[in-house]
Amino acid sequence: MNLPANFPLKKVMITVVSVVIVIALIITGVAVAVNGKAANATVDVEQVSNISTQYWGDQSSTYGNATSDFVQELYPDKEKAISKIFVKEGDTVKIGDTLLQYDTTKLQLKVESKELEEKKKKYELEQAEKELTKLQNTAPYVEPVIPEPKPEPTPTPVPESQAELYTEITEHSKPFKGAGTEEDPYVFLCTEDAVLTKGFLLKLLGVTDPRATPTPTPTPSAEPTVQPSEAPTATPQPTVTPEPTAEPTTAPTEAPTPAPPIEPTEAPTPAPIEPTEVPTVSGMAWFKQMTFIKTNETGGESVPTPEPDFTLPDGPFVARFEVHEQDNENLPLVKGWQMDGDKISAGFFNEVISEPDDIQMPDLSNADPGISYDTGGSMYTAEELQQMIADKKQQIQDLKLNVKQAAHDLEKAKLDLENATIKSTVNGVVKSLTDLDTAMSTSSPFLVVSGGDGFYITASLNESLLGKVHVGDTVMASSWENGQMYEAEIVQISDFPNDNSNYYYDGSSNPNSSTYQFTARIADADGLKNGMGLDITLKAASDNASNAIYLFKAYIRSDDGGKYVLKVGDDNRVHKTYIKTGKTIYNQYLEIKSDTLTEEDYVAFPYGTSAIDGAKANDMEENTDENDGIDARGLDA
Repeated sequence: MNLPANFPLKKVMITVVSVVIVIALIITGVAVAVNGKAANATVDVEQVSNISTQYWGDQSSTYGNATSDFVQELYPDKEKAISKIFVKEGDTVKIGDTLLQYDTTKLQLKVESKELEEKKKKYELEQAEKELTKLQNTAPYVEPVIPEPKPEPTPTPVPESQAELYTEITEHSKPFKGAGTEEDPYVFLCTEDAVLTKGFLLKLLGVTDPRATPTPTPTPSAEPTVQPSEAPTATPQPTVTPEPTAEPTTAPTEAPTPAPPIEPTEAPTPAPIEPTEVPTVSGMAWFKQMTFIKTNETGGESVPTPEPDFTLPDGPFVARFEVHEQDNENLPLVKGWQMDGDKISAGFFNEVISEPDDIQMPDLSNADPGISYDTGGSMYTAEELQQMIADKKQQIQDLKLNVKQAAHDLEKAKLDLENATIKSTVNGVVKSLTDLDTAMSTSSPFLVVSGGDGFYITASLNESLLGKVHVGDTVMASSWENGQMYEAEIVQISDFPNDNSNYYYDGSSNPNSSTYQFTARIADADGLKNGMGLDITLKAASDNASNAIYLFKAYIRSDDGGKYVLKVGDDNRVHKTYIKTGKTIYNQYLEIKSDTLTEEDYVAFPYGTSAIDGAKANDMEENTDENDGIDARGLDA
């Protein structure tokens, strides 16, 4: 931008600097005001231990009765073998005295068996889940759309065959194409059972018949040919006998005077082949002699044949023999073969359907052996797939229950192994001790200890609590009659489920599962009477029970940085402290998983005008005096 020469540039600079200074003063004033407010603000604080709780596991309720004469009874168990009994009838025992010892070898084998059973159930569940995944990923079968039928095209007329069909190929058979060379062989149309005559083979090989001097040749000859129509009986018939000493004879005197100009005495006679010459020749000469050794043994007069229209030239040449559909050379080839007279070989060229090279087999080298892989398209409709998926989900639910049952059986087997040593649960006397066979046959206990001091509670717990409730745990009992609370210690948990369960549960356990009887001893039994009914509360230890802090949710706030509390720092002022949280219990307390907060720390309620980062903790001096030298952070002053 071009400014005029007389533009007051100095005034513009002064204005810009003034605006910047004003803005800086405003920001500084706001910051001072905020800090001043935080410095002057005070906020009430509470110690974490007062607004938090601890979680020790789920609770379950049941019902039981108080008894003043508790009896400990031991029944025989087929799955357990007793290795030693430490008491005899009439002995006095106290709580904790060893009564007998079971053989741990059999119990250990039972644990291993239950472990294998659990692994099997888990494997079945995994396979079912994989099959479900496969079904969910399977595309349903879609009925293909059948196109409208197209009119069949008018078939192209096939030209009629112009070639002669041969069942016997001779030297006079005419090929329908070819020049007899390797590049362009003679081609004959023939049937599948066609045969080749000797004359054709001689032509193919280029071998000359040594007797063929009187036979007309395919090429023109200066000598006159005999016309068989003029004198059919006048043709001399040379007779060649197989005897080497026999002279070839003609019978001109027996025949009437021939009309043709050819005299019988002038007809050349073929020279007989001496048999003594056969052993002296070899190779092609021997082949020629053996080819023409056969003579006419029929005798009688020869029957003249008409002169052929075509005769193959002397070879060697190449010939091909083809068999076509419907014996028509214009239709597809069925089979064929080729012979080369120069190489004395036959080359077959039957058509062979080649295998397609676009077939792709699935790669199953890394396939899971527990899953069957479908290499073809899906044949299930959408409705069938939905039903199969629903059935598989139900199967998975059943398998999950089986896995839980297997885990429960394994836990029980481990408990049996741990409790292989049976101890007395009462202070009393061994009332009876019988042999195992008698006790087994009468379904009665083989060892009975009767106690007469104090009160005991007899009740039942759900099988889901086995392994979470142990001997030595404390339960709370309340009386319906006197309204008092009693604390009792579990001294025995039965190894066998109850035949029937008439105990009340609060719904936290499955009412359809088995129950096991347990006994708890009440140390202070004031006000109790024999047979009095009691409501019992059991605390099942959590799988991950710990000393974690569960802070009241009202003292936790969140922003873009996460959840935080206003925690008192070393300067007795509250500061925003971010925390990590876990699960919620009782809908009111949130688990604090980070180490930034302890039960001795103090926090402020994070809502309200005074809940400012940096505000002074209210009445911290009084808290310090009341806590005898403990400052706001719970540390020694």
